[in-house]
Amino acid sequence: MTDDLKISVIVPVYNVERFLDRCVESIASQTYRNLEIILVDDGSPDKSPEMCDVWAKKDSRIKVIHKKNGGLGDARNAGLDVASGDLIGFVDSDDWCEPTMYEKMIASYKEHCMPVVVCDVWVDWENGWSSEKKCFGEGSVSWNRIEAAEAFCGEGLPAWMCNKLFERQLWNGVRFTSQLYEDIPVMRRFLTSVNGISFTRTLEYHYIQHQNSIVNSSMQEKHLTLLSEMLKNFDFSKKISEKGVVEARKAVVWEAYYLLYKMIVQGVLVEKQGEMIGIIKEYWDAKNKPKFSNALDLLIAERIASGRRFRYLIGMHIFLQKLYFRLKKKKS
Repeated sequence: MTDDLKISVIVPVYNVERFLDRCVESIASQTYRNLEIILVDDGSPDKSPEMCDVWAKKDSRIKVIHKKNGGLGDARNAGLDVASGDLIGFVDSDDWCEPTMYEKMIASYKEHCMPVVVCDVWVDWENGWSSEKKCFGEGSVSWNRIEAAEAFCGEGLPAWMCNKLFERQLWNGVRFTSQLYEDIPVMRRFLTSVNGISFTRTLEYHYIQHQNSIVNSSMQEKHLTLLSEMLKNFDFSKKISEKGVVEARKAVVWEAYYLLYKMIVQGVLVEKQGEMIGIIKEYWDAKNKPKFSNALDLLIAERIASGRRFRYLIGMHIFLQKLYFRLKKKKS
């Protein structure tokens, strides 16, 4: 296969000196060679800016942008503004890619003529736990727009940018916002117009998971942004199909439950807890329940939806979760 199409790979860089060399090496060593690698130093306070400049001297395909800190979306936008490739890809600077990632993506793009290509993902735990596989497409090589939108409204197609390859024209007039989860509104917009997406059906991207449980990350009001996006997805799903509505409803319930759980466990945003309970009750569908990770989560959610007492069960959940992670840590 000839490397006739150029891929611009945009890598936002911030405070990642421990991971940067591994990341850039994995891109520079791709079997598909026609790459433009754009490293966007987002005002990083560590040695990352100097490391980017060293890489640019080593490989003529690498461009470096130094800018004031503006966040992930702003850094990606800076890369998009200078990208000259036929296709656009993104890699987070603490992650890395298999050497065949872009070769496989280009092959799928050419074979199926879809403007978005998706590869499967390894979730690698920084603490040494066994890697997990995240596979997409349910065995299909491609989906039409409706199938893709239905999956996006649920759990079948995350909005992650880094395991996807996009036709450049999709980005005409499209940029990321400064909010958290800035990738969700972008994918929602794309799925109003694309004819479909295709899949490599191979595990090519390594996403590094830095936290090891629901309890370890602190809950802040800005994390409500994800629930807001799930609610927007629900409105979007009404224009797609009944299946899309079902999937979006389940996603809203799960996210509201997740946030409520963290609020209670961490004793924060007490004034928002009633709102989360109300959303769970409003969107709960007993015939189409979300896939909870365990039976106790499901029991708690069912009790919330039916207006029964549930908080004492969360105490039991916390105890069992801590015991689970303690045993898992011993085994690793």
